[in-house]
Amino acid sequence: MTQKKGSKNYLKQKISATIFLAWILFGFFSGSALGYLIFQNSDDDVIKLSMVYSSEKSTWISETAILFQEFWEEKRVQDSSLKKISLDFQPYGSGDSLIALLNGETKPTIWSPASNIWVPLLNTKWSQYTLTDDLIVPNFTRLIYSPVVIATWEDFYAEHSFNGLNDLHDLIVDNPGLINMAHTDPRSSNSGFMATTMMVSSFLNMDPELMSVNNLTQEPLQTWMSELESAAIFYGKSTGFLGKYMRDQGPEALQVAILYENLVQDYGQEAEERYGQKIVAVYPEEGALFSDHPFCILNAEWVSEDQRMVAEEYLKFISQKEIITKAIATGFRPINTEFLNDPIVQEVYSQSFNANHGVTADPSIIIELQPPADGTVIGRIPDLWLLTRNSV
Repeated sequence: MTQKKGSKNYLKQKISATIFLAWILFGFFSGSALGYLIFQNSDDDVIKLSMVYSSEKSTWISETAILFQEFWEEKRVQDSSLKKISLDFQPYGSGDSLIALLNGETKPTIWSPASNIWVPLLNTKWSQYTLTDDLIVPNFTRLIYSPVVIATWEDFYAEHSFNGLNDLHDLIVDNPGLINMAHTDPRSSNSGFMATTMMVSSFLNMDPELMSVNNLTQEPLQTWMSELESAAIFYGKSTGFLGKYMRDQGPEALQVAILYENLVQDYGQEAEERYGQKIVAVYPEEGALFSDHPFCILNAEWVSEDQRMVAEEYLKFISQKEIITKAIATGFRPINTEFLNDPIVQEVYSQSFNANHGVTADPSIIIELQPPADGTVIGRIPDLWLLTRNSV
C-alpha cells in the first residue's frame, strides 16, 4: 500500500533512506569498509579510460561508450585476466580542451578535438612548455568527418548564386547591405577557426598546409578579409547556437552562416517547416577544411600502459563498420568510403545525405583542404581575424 506523505511510516521510511544514503556517502568519501563493500573494486582492479571530446559528436560517443562497456565485459568472460574498466568521457570545446591540457586541468588518455587543425598547435605549445621535442600527439585516428560549408537559404541562393568564398566576397562588396553573415569566434570555436583559415586559403589560392606567417601579413589579404567580414552581424561562441539562430530567426535575419554540414542537416528541414524553404549547404569551390574529429591517444606521463591498451581497443571497436554506421545516422560522413559499398550502410547514408536535407549525396564534389602544418601559423590566424573583423 502506498504511504501518504504525512504518515509516520512514510517519515520512518524517509529517515531510514536518508541514514542509508549518509552511510554510503561516508563510506565513499572516507574510504571506509562500507565504501569498499558498496563499490567493491579498488583502483588497482579497474582501468580508468578518460576522454575529452568535441561536443558535436556527443550523441554518437555516448552510444559507443555503452556498447564498448558491454563489449569489454564479454571479453572478460573469455579472458579472466582482463580487469574491469571505468569510462569517463567528457564533452569539451576544442580550444578549451587544448588550454586545459596545457595547464594540467585535464589529463585524459584520449583527446578528440573537432578537427586535426588543433593537433600541430597542441604539439607546438606542448614542446614549448616541456622544453622537449617529444610530441604529445605523435599520431591520430580519423574515422568520421563533417566539412565546413557555407549555409544559406534556398530562395536566396536561387537569386544570388555563389560557389565559394571569393564569390561571396564579391557579392558582399557589390551589394552593400544585401547580406547578413555570421560565423563563430575563431579564438574559442573550432568552426570559426576553420572558417577564418578557409578565407585566407581562398584569397591566397593556396592550400592551408603550405601557408607561412609571411602570407598572413600581406596587406591585400587583410583588405579582402575586412571586406568579407563587413557583412558579419555577430560572432558566436557556439556553432550549434549559430545554426539554431539561423533556423529560428529566418531568412530575413541571417542570409549566410559558416557551419558544419551536419548542422545544415539538423536544422534545414525544421527551418523549412517554419519559413517554407530549406537551409542548404554550399561547398566552396576553393575547398573546405574537414571537421574530422581525430582520436589522439596522448603520449603523456599520466597515461599508463593499461590505459593505452584499453584506448587502442576502444579505437578498434569504434572503427567497425557497424559503429561507424551509427555515426552516419547522426550526420557524419565516413572517412573509409568503402563502407558505403555495403547496401545496409548505403541505405543509412542515403537517408542522411540527400537534397531534402540540404546537402549533397556525392562526396566527390567536396574538395578537402589540409590544415596548416605549422603551429605558429595556426596561432597567428586568430590575430589576423582580430585585425579584420567587423566591429559588431
